[in-house]
Amino acid sequence: MIVEIFDVEHGACALITTSNGKRVMIDCGHNAATNWRPGSHLARFGITSLDRLYVTNFDEDHVSGFPNLTDYVHIGALYRNPTVAPSTIRYLKTRDGIGVGIDRLIRFMEHVFTGGPPPAFEYYGDTTFSVYWNQYGGLAGFTDENNLSLVVFVTCGQHKFIFPGDMEKEGWRQLLWNPAFVAELRGVNAFIASHHGRENGYCEEVLNLCPGIEVVVISDKKMGYQSQETVDRYRSYARGFNYNGEIRRVLTTRRDGRMLFSVPQNGAANVLLRVAA
Repeated sequence: MIVEIFDVEHGACALITTSNGKRVMIDCGHNAATNWRPGSHLARFGITSLDRLYVTNFDEDHVSGFPNLTDYVHIGALYRNPTVAPSTIRYLKTRDGIGVGIDRLIRFMEHVFTGGPPPAFEYYGDTTFSVYWNQYGGLAGFTDENNLSLVVFVTCGQHKFIFPGDMEKEGWRQLLWNPAFVAELRGVNAFIASHHGRENGYCEEVLNLCPGIEVVVISDKKMGYQSQETVDRYRSYARGFNYNGEIRRVLTTRRDGRMLFSVPQNGAANVLLRVAA
């Protein structure tokens, strides 16, 4: 399994390639500074289709590259929090405006990807995808995009990545009522920091349930955001792994750029192999 995490500034975009050749993208932000866009990138490498696209959050920085992606690439299925209807997203975005990525995403949800909720588990060769979410509205639900994030676990043998979108403390704590979610956390060894490493996405209760974390990854742009304030705290939860001769516990796109993690087939290795871009 190959996991690529792209440098999309203050955004999110990752591509998973499984051992049996399936390709799954998690979020589809873009980099305005370098003009990197997901669809153009895939097309350069002859990739014209994705089996799945997971959208973890309904903010523009998670889908700003969606128009470019759909211009170049066929998407087999779109998965997102199924309790949030397209009309609800339009309503929620009236507070800060609808960007071009969100606008096209909503239209695709209305006219192209009209199916039901994502399956709880999907198996592609030696790789498993599992998802969790909070409910929209109601007494126990949420009405903000961040706590409605889709949390995606990607597992290959002994290795498990978590992509939690922009989940905040309240949303994390609600998910912790689910025993299955708690059990998933215990196997995580690559933790993608929620909300780009910001303080409101940092949740000690969750991290305490992930004793095997080797590395925390923060996708964020250079300076100016609160993720600088949480790096030391995240570092204390990771045991680290050998990266170019030094032990690293936290990787950031602002320092390390694009990241590529290579997990041997069936995830047999007891350490995560990170291959420099």
